[in-house]
Amino acid sequence: MPLKPQSDRIVRTRMTRRRAFVIISAIAVLAPGCRTAGSDPVPASLPGSYVYAGRGSTFKKPWQFSARLDLTSDRRYKLTLDKTIDGKTDPTESNEGSFTVSGDHIQLREDTGMPDRSHDLHKLQIKADSLIGEVGWTAELFIKGVGAPNVVFVKQRG
Repeated sequence: MPLKPQSDRIVRTRMTRRRAFVIISAIAVLAPGCRTAGSDPVPASLPGSYVYAGRGSTFKKPWQFSARLDLTSDRRYKLTLDKTIDGKTDPTESNEGSFTVSGDHIQLREDTGMPDRSHDLHKLQIKADSLIGEVGWTAELFIKGVGAPNVVFVKQRG
């Protein structure tokens, strides 16, 4: 039984479909690697230094703390925390990492290369010249319980 060649039109259609399938598959595989860092552009007004401070007394022990958050235009941050409890000043704590911007929110992600760190993710809402911490309800209860102010970092001028 001799084989009859298929018409040129059918062969061309099959090749076009196969080529389209290969191109679509390649795009589906390569596209995720070509996307951006998953962040909106950094607003020009966002980089700078932001401060937060609190003071109070819990169980008749006075405490105070201050935090400084430095944001750079290359999506890096440094957070520094100083605290004194019952007259004893603890060593300064700090961490560094990167941040992303999504709409009116900023997410701070600790560097994974730092030993003994939890690599936490912190979310803040951008509001004018302030960054407002978004904490869970349990943290909110704790903050109110010790008499600390809401977590609001205010941008320093000059």
